[in-house]
Amino acid sequence: MLAPGHHRSVTLAQSGSLILLLVLLFLLDRGAHLLYGGISFSLLAAYHLLTDYRYPPEQIRAAGLMSVHITVYLLLGTLVIWATSGEEESPYWVIYLLPVAVAATNLGLRGMLLTCSVATGLFVSFVPTGVLFGSARQEENLIEIVISCLMYFVVGVLVQTFSAQSRRQLARQQELNESLLENQAILKESLNRLEAAEDNLRRQDRLAALGEMSAGIAHEIRNPLGVISSSAQLLDRKLAEPASGIRQLLDIIQEETTRLNGLITDFLSFGRPAPPALRPIDLQEAVLKAVEHVEGMARERSVGLVAELPEEPQSALADPDMLQQVLLNLLLNALEASREGGAVALRLHRSGEALCLEVHDSGSGIPPENLSKIFNPFFTTKEKGTGLGLANAHRIIEMHGGTLGVSSEVGEGTTFRITLPRQEV
Repeated sequence: MLAPGHHRSVTLAQSGSLILLLVLLFLLDRGAHLLYGGISFSLLAAYHLLTDYRYPPEQIRAAGLMSVHITVYLLLGTLVIWATSGEEESPYWVIYLLPVAVAATNLGLRGMLLTCSVATGLFVSFVPTGVLFGSARQEENLIEIVISCLMYFVVGVLVQTFSAQSRRQLARQQELNESLLENQAILKESLNRLEAAEDNLRRQDRLAALGEMSAGIAHEIRNPLGVISSSAQLLDRKLAEPASGIRQLLDIIQEETTRLNGLITDFLSFGRPAPPALRPIDLQEAVLKAVEHVEGMARERSVGLVAELPEEPQSALADPDMLQQVLLNLLLNALEASREGGAVALRLHRSGEALCLEVHDSGSGIPPENLSKIFNPFFTTKEKGTGLGLANAHRIIEMHGGTLGVSSEVGEGTTFRITLPRQEV
């Protein structure tokens, strides 16, 4: 495709060539009236240059002025014929080929034939009577005029045929371009799905490896961990008034053993994930129950807690305990991420054939480089986090046939989005 500047240069060169040919025609036979002939040729050349360079046929056709455009060409051509006619017919019958070519290019068959007929009538009307009747060369002159008039129709049909072929070829090219663009979009979508599937497969591989590892070592760690915890408790009871340093060490032992026990519990949930016990539940009730559990923490942190729920019940097939675990995990993360005086919003709404639950916090957001990692096991930015909470939540939602996604903007906050199939009541 030509660039706009290059296209205008080509158009100007074509118009200039045509004007040069018109000037040469005029110089070869100036006609009976030199002034009128010069003015008529100048008007025709100026109009052609103006419309061809500044107002292309597409613009004229879109404005609904194509018939007016052809009429002006016919009138200017008639002016040339009149100015160059004398005792003999005008030699510039080819001037009418301009409106004929324009009509053949931009109008249908009827419009083209009508333009040829009008051009024929106008040309014949300016043929002197003496040329047609009473001349020694009457028969020859009549044949020449008929041939000239037939040329309008021949050229019109040929130009329209070539134009139709060009339009068909252009239409096929446009269809091909649209098909290529459509295939490109499909290919891009397929590549995105493939990339998402590969990411999910890598995550599943990591989770499978984690499950195998956790199943093998969890019990081996849990038993001595329980002994350490119970021994610390017995030691605390046996010492009537332990020194402050000993009391602090015993508290540290209890705190760390409790944290390790929670970590092992998360390991086991990966190593032996139980299938969800699906049953119809009202997501509104599940959301309100989760909000009730974290209201105290929200007040302590001076963080607002808002639940935007529809009026009618929204039913979905889910395991209530597993779903509650996911909601509490997302709410606690949102509260920890929110600043004092901020807000955490829960929004439940329909999205086609699914239910969408969003948990939005007003925190500092997640850096773009971390967004693709937050559902990976052991990835955490918290000092005492295990990095298994969101990974476990992601797995639970997938086991429900839904999706758990995240969007975040640094400085604006983060939104986690749960999508579950809707259950008709």
